[in-house]
Amino acid sequence: MSAFDDAKELIRHAEGDLAKIHQAYETSLHAKAVSGSLLVQIKNFFENIRSALDFSACGLFERYGSSNKADPKIYFPYATVNQDRATFEKSGRIDICIPGLSLSRPDFAQTLLEVQHFGSRGFSWLPTFMELTNENKHQKLTPQVRRESKELRISGRGVSIGIGERASISIGRRASISIGGAVIRGGQSFGVGNPPRVEGGRVEEITWVSFHFESNGQPVLPFLETALKGAREIVIELSGK
Repeated sequence: MSAFDDAKELIRHAEGDLAKIHQAYETSLHAKAVSGSLLVQIKNFFENIRSALDFSACGLFERYGSSNKADPKIYFPYATVNQDRATFEKSGRIDICIPGLSLSRPDFAQTLLEVQHFGSRGFSWLPTFMELTNENKHQKLTPQVRRESKELRISGRGVSIGIGERASISIGRRASISIGGAVIRGGQSFGVGNPPRVEGGRVEEITWVSFHFESNGQPVLPFLETALKGAREIVIELSGK
């Protein structure tokens, strides 16, 4: 198998891991605590994607790179969040990580520039992902926090209105609000924790729950999905298939 074959296999493993993470995530939400199993699965997910990117770099080196060293260390080049395009290009990071690539295949070197957070692909997830994988390697597991937000939802005949936390509505005594078939009479103030009296409709107080990475506030599942999608695109594009 080539390095690119290995990269694609790791992406497939990550796709399977994500389905398992969804299950463990729901279990942790119900338990109101992040399980050790979920943390380990996220750690493995990160490592598979990081390795897929590094294998893609190895694939590029095998095809187009060159080095005077007998066993050069090849890694996927990435810009940190504080590096802009000019700083990253000046650092020569692409040829440090994949020696000889810029000279033999400047088109692939350009692709590696465009997948950075400042590039045309809009991959703002990349430096954050790399930071999280570094945390997993050096701090064992990435801590997460559980966040809840509440919403008051009033509905009637398929029409609804939602009111978030810290928001409220006041209705004068001679006024009223109609939402589908629901009517809220005047003389009321309402919001989360203080629902209104409603005629002909339904009032719900909904609690939205999610886990976020403690170090950067990113919501876990959307971030994992974004990273997997982006890494898959990078591997396919660099492999030329």
